[in-house]
Amino acid sequence: MIEHNLFEMENYRELIDEVGVDKFRERFEELQKTAMEFIEIAGFSDVAYCNERILMQVILDYFMDVMRLKEFHSIERIRTEKLFAYTISWIVKRKPIQFREYSDRERDIFVNERFAAYLLINECLMCGSKHFVKEAYAEKLVEYTEMLLYYFKYRQCDPKTLELLIKSFKMGGLVH
Repeated sequence: MIEHNLFEMENYRELIDEVGVDKFRERFEELQKTAMEFIEIAGFSDVAYCNERILMQVILDYFMDVMRLKEFHSIERIRTEKLFAYTISWIVKRKPIQFREYSDRERDIFVNERFAAYLLINECLMCGSKHFVKEAYAEKLVEYTEMLLYYFKYRQCDPKTLELLIKSFKMGGLVH
């Protein structure tokens, strides 16, 4: 899947050694596959692609944050919500989905923010055994998605806030 070997970078050698090349490759390929699925589902396949180099930087930044977090708190594993929160925050910052050519559509300008919302909502909706939204609540989900897009476009995308957002969404599903 990877056309060139991005895993032989000198700058993050210690991090790669700590985490392991296989774990890096697995996370990279998983996120790349998800990005390509999003591009297809969202109708961007003719105009957009996932830039491998930028996506690799997303993964490197994510693992660096996680390594620091684990070291600071003396923990070995992090919760899934943190995993998604840090990944999403770096996607919004680094913008791995790029366009092949110029586009006038506003929808296209914020493709990475749409990808971030896609990841966040999928994580929230895959909680437990609930894998769907009842039709009666579909409009509320659209409103929520629009609010997420606004946040990703115009607010500072902080992983701590995203983690709380994911946990809150999941909690809302439990008390419903």
